[in-house]
Amino acid sequence: MANFPKRNRIISGISNGVLVVEAGHRSGSTITARFAKEEGKNVYAIPSNIDSSTGIGTNKLIREGATLITKPSQIIKEFNQKKPSKEVNSKQIKIPKEYKSIYHLLEENPMYINEISKKQKKSIVELNGILTLMEIEGYITRLDQNKYKIKE
Repeated sequence: MANFPKRNRIISGISNGVLVVEAGHRSGSTITARFAKEEGKNVYAIPSNIDSSTGIGTNKLIREGATLITKPSQIIKEFNQKKPSKEVNSKQIKIPKEYKSIYHLLEENPMYINEISKKQKKSIVELNGILTLMEIEGYITRLDQNKYKIKE
């Protein structure tokens, strides 16, 4: 139990934003959202029925300023507006430091997640989150279920 808040801080730290789908009054999701807010990250929440005990946290987050989300396209649209910036007169893209090693690995050839996992010495669970964010932010493209390449 004592490691959950540490894990939640790591999750918020590697994320560009946090979407809370369901959260009780004092839940891990609300802790993660609090960390994200402290770090200046966007917090999104899906509204819940006011009678639901598992929606108390999400409704409270919305009252406190989290962006109310009713469909996935709202988040995708926001992240697409934050495309990676390109350097002037160069084909190189400025890559956030937390993505650099994976990006450079994919520059060589498209790879499956299990190959990336072995080369990066990261779990597939951890990579799944990072690769999803990289895809949303426009750095990489998913070719099929588990194969990725850099976006051209």
